[in-house]
Amino acid sequence: MPIASLIGTLIGLGSLASTSELTVMRATGMPIWRIGLSACQPILFISLLGIGVSEFVAPVAEQKANLITKVKDQKSGEFSLSGGVWLKADNNFVYIDAADSEGKLYGVQIFSPNEQQLSHIITAESAQHIEDSTWQLNSVMETTFYPDHIDSKNLTQNTWTINIKPEHLFLASQNPEALSLSQLISYQKYLSLQKLDSSQYELQFWMTALRPLASLALVLVAISSVFESLRSSTMGGRVFSGVLIGIAFQNGLNLFGRMSVAVDFPPVFGVSIPILICLLAGVILIRRRG
Repeated sequence: MPIASLIGTLIGLGSLASTSELTVMRATGMPIWRIGLSACQPILFISLLGIGVSEFVAPVAEQKANLITKVKDQKSGEFSLSGGVWLKADNNFVYIDAADSEGKLYGVQIFSPNEQQLSHIITAESAQHIEDSTWQLNSVMETTFYPDHIDSKNLTQNTWTINIKPEHLFLASQNPEALSLSQLISYQKYLSLQKLDSSQYELQFWMTALRPLASLALVLVAISSVFESLRSSTMGGRVFSGVLIGIAFQNGLNLFGRMSVAVDFPPVFGVSIPILICLLAGVILIRRRG
């Protein structure tokens, strides 16, 4: 959304500049900040609309698509320990391939160690939450390792007890990018209570929440460019300039965001740095043009 806002502003105001319409506006006494305000109003509306989509539409669609893909791969025999999530609970290591928001898990494997040795493995095609910490495993295969032999048996159903809420298992099975703002907040609180690292989810929260501000920052940069260097540029030149600025901004956002996680710095500051740089650059350049 921020990059689209940048390119849209460059194309729209650039077209007005190339036909001298912006020059006429300035000649009548209209300051640059009023022109910029007119450009920022629809951008702010679209950005807030984008926040609504990222909260109520995109996460649901992406999570359902991910679930459909995982279940399809599992039924076709392509299930593998690569695309799900690992958890440690009650001294067991648990792998979940996929989960839905109704408390059902798919492709569950439970590894039970005994000191440094693997003693027990439970594999289930699915698991359904019953109540409290109780789950029902379906299509179960249990494998027990003894010093001199291995014992395996198949069960239609079995009971599994784990001290984790269904919604947390669902959120844990999703990538941070696939979660809504409310889901990111909920899972951050859970991880904090468990004294686990929540920086990845905090980083994604701020990258999504500050998207409207990032859009406005890039629009200010675009406005300052339209009144000077891009006045006589072609449409292709404006689009190309917008793409370059957008790529530089996105790379800076990813760089500072990931660095804040790596050095244990609050992610909100890492995300805010490139946005504030663009805001300051845009304001300074607009004041010089005015």
